[in-house]
Amino acid sequence: MKILKILAVVLFTSGFAKAQELNSADVPGNLNDAFNKEYPKATNAEWKKELDHYKVEFDLDRRDHEVWYNASGNMLKKELEITEAELPQVVRSIIKSKYAGYRVDDVEMVWKNKVKTYEVELEKGQDEKHIIFDEKGKVLNERNH
Repeated sequence: MKILKILAVVLFTSGFAKAQELNSADVPGNLNDAFNKEYPKATNAEWKKELDHYKVEFDLDRRDHEVWYNASGNMLKKELEITEAELPQVVRSIIKSKYAGYRVDDVEMVWKNKVKTYEVELEKGQDEKHIIFDEKGKVLNERNH
């Protein structure tokens, strides 16, 4: 029983070690400034502290966005939810031919280290795939879920 209590405490507190939700007032000023300058029309901003960086999820033009900043206010990564139709034609063609029978479930355009990629989740029955494409349609990573 003692082991179960210890395990419960570890599991409960480990979630807090990964991400801590922040009120806007608790976000460092330089991060708020960088965010507000880049996204002045953003709504529903929710900040989280994740290990050594900060993440903000927000809505802009009826789309979900996520942006990661380091403590200095430099943008590390950003993700924008897009539609299948907004994928480059070459990526759509590869999905249609190589992944015939799969349905596009979720698509995000990702910028990291000044490189744009497309993260696509595909489903076919119980089979799920997560694929990362570059702008030219090259598969950079593929994994099954």
